[in-house]
Amino acid sequence: MYYTRFDTRFCEIILAGDEIGLSHLHLNTGEGKRSFEISDEWTRNDDYFSDTRHQIEEYLSGTRKNFDVRLNPKGTDFQKKVWTQLRTVPYGEVRTYKDIAEAIGNSDASRAVGMANSKNPIPLIIPCHRIIGTNGKLTGFAHGLAIKERIINHEKLMTLLNQLLSYYGKQGWWPAETHYEMMVGAVLAQNTTWKNVVKALDNFNGDLSPRLIKEISTTALAEIIRPSGYFNQKAIKLKALNDWYERYDFNIDKVRSVEDEKLRQELLTVHGVGRETADSIMTYAVGKPYFIIDTYTRRLFHRLGFDVPAHYEDFRNMIEKAIPRDLYLYNEFHALIVRHATEHCLKTPKCEGCPLETPKDIQGDGPSEVFCVKRI
Repeated sequence: MYYTRFDTRFCEIILAGDEIGLSHLHLNTGEGKRSFEISDEWTRNDDYFSDTRHQIEEYLSGTRKNFDVRLNPKGTDFQKKVWTQLRTVPYGEVRTYKDIAEAIGNSDASRAVGMANSKNPIPLIIPCHRIIGTNGKLTGFAHGLAIKERIINHEKLMTLLNQLLSYYGKQGWWPAETHYEMMVGAVLAQNTTWKNVVKALDNFNGDLSPRLIKEISTTALAEIIRPSGYFNQKAIKLKALNDWYERYDFNIDKVRSVEDEKLRQELLTVHGVGRETADSIMTYAVGKPYFIIDTYTRRLFHRLGFDVPAHYEDFRNMIEKAIPRDLYLYNEFHALIVRHATEHCLKTPKCEGCPLETPKDIQGDGPSEVFCVKRI
């Protein structure tokens, strides 16, 4: 027997197997009911598992949906039958224990399926995490429910991103000439549509700059940004943001040199800069990835059936734990959500032609997709 162990963004992973194939994959979360001990008789062989490790890393980065690994799990004939069926559940989708029982030809074996599911020695590759209770709730996972939810969300979010990207194409956001215009736009976008922001920015006639905001009166600034709404308040907010930026000599490189979380906390102390505005500035202007939670994101995720946390930070952390912390990914994903929410997922949804609309004849065994199941 050979083994290897390595860290991933989810947890440490231990692999073990022989010449026939992989027999164990342990998610070392420190939670759940399953412990794992490496035998003194096993030999560490990182090279032997290099391809499997590479495939796992691709999966966790969102670039791989299926595994091509030789497997040799130890179990009863019934357990192996269940494990084989688990591998037919598409990426990004879930099934119930009853679904699996029916698929193997024994509709009364839901409890036995649950036991076999919990004994699966090769999670991720044999995707026992895709099995949930009949009530839609997450149920027992040997490595802990927290990582089960994280893995499921990872697959659903990467599927959603790819669907939106395939339908709309790359967005290349934020639509601004300079990083400073992005910062101003993040404030102007509060409680209004992007069309109104564009009208306000156009009123600067190409002269928008930190020096202009510093020297112009608050009253005159408010008149320029009138199309964005709440213009008197936003003029004060822009002045405050500008004062903060002046501490860095209006030099974006000096801003970027500050540690990520320290900079974000600084922004949150600026008058008029809330979490959404701060994360927009961090991601689009500064180039430090923070997933932006806005009204569009909440609306879309509710309609897709996600359990959406009420608190901003909880929702942001849920998403950031599920998908890689990558600037391009966060930028493009948010831009695609905005595009979709302004074309289809409006307050009153326009479902005709929507790429996420549930087909009437869906059987659940087609290609992996995320579908809109709620309209609220």
